[in-house]
Amino acid sequence: MTMDSLTAAKIRLMANACITRFDREEGPIEDIIASYNMQADNEILIKSQIIEKRSDIPFAEHNSSEQSSAI
Repeated sequence: MTMDSLTAAKIRLMANACITRFDREEGPIEDIIASYNMQADNEILIKSQIIEKRSDIPFAEHNSSEQSSAI
């Protein structure tokens, strides 16, 4: 499912779908997002939305930057 630019509503919908799949333990959040085969800019928007809604979900690159800034 390749998509051009997603609307704000679609970004929220995709973020919620990813969160649901993560909560069902379908895999790491990065793999879940990648499974939708979106353009990189849309993935970034969805990651941002997920972080905004659920900051407890671990992102590999998000956690490493937090750890670096904490040092």
